[in-house]
Amino acid sequence: MRFDLLTSLSCHTKSSSQKLALLKPLSMAAVAIAALGSMSSIHAKTFFTDTSVSVLYGNDYELVEDGELTTVTLEHASAHDWGGVFFFVDRNQGADDIENNRFRETYGELSPTFKIATFNDSFIKQVNLAATYEFGSNSTGFDQDNYLVGIGADLNVPIPGMKFASATLYHAFNDNTDDDQQITLTYGWERNNFVVDGFIDYSFNNDDIEDNIHINPQIKYNLQEVLGIDNRLEVGMEYSYWKNKYGVDGVNQNSPSALVKFHF
Repeated sequence: MRFDLLTSLSCHTKSSSQKLALLKPLSMAAVAIAALGSMSSIHAKTFFTDTSVSVLYGNDYELVEDGELTTVTLEHASAHDWGGVFFFVDRNQGADDIENNRFRETYGELSPTFKIATFNDSFIKQVNLAATYEFGSNSTGFDQDNYLVGIGADLNVPIPGMKFASATLYHAFNDNTDDDQQITLTYGWERNNFVVDGFIDYSFNNDDIEDNIHINPQIKYNLQEVLGIDNRLEVGMEYSYWKNKYGVDGVNQNSPSALVKFHF
């Protein structure tokens, strides 16, 4: 997950075309995920699907006004006999600056995986061809479209309660900086209504920016059983540790955020 704020902080011109640019990547991603969903329902067996909306608030983020950021996230994950789809889009809103302008940002990722091979009774459960489309734009006029391709594996981690784990190596074709490589780890654990999930991204070999690592766990409690409701409702916190955020040397983020997440 990346967003080149080093570039965006230098841009302050607003126009109607820039406002439309905020909507363009979101609409493109919505069309793509709808097409994938239709293809999955018609031609493939679905093993798992989940869609959620979450709200985050924190006030210790680096490279945003006063460190304040509110994020609304739409997220979808599904597993099929051909592979899987993970998609999310963030809508971020910051604090007002000295000119009473409020920073706004849209960022998202669409990540399909395609099954290559499966293994029984092995630490590696499945090998996948993996791809990611990263898209985003913000109210300063900055925008980006990055494309990642790589190889990954679903892992069988022998820990009670472990729902999933994966490791993927990507090559990233970046829009505004030199290309680089990225290692992405994902995981999910749940027991007695406690949930811990998240990702680790390590980006390296970029000649324009510093290597950076982003560790982003969510720690939540599922209130569905307590409240006697039909859908999962999770409350808790997200912690973001980001060394050399956006590849900026010495900008290290340590930010907890309050979290509420509702699953459809």
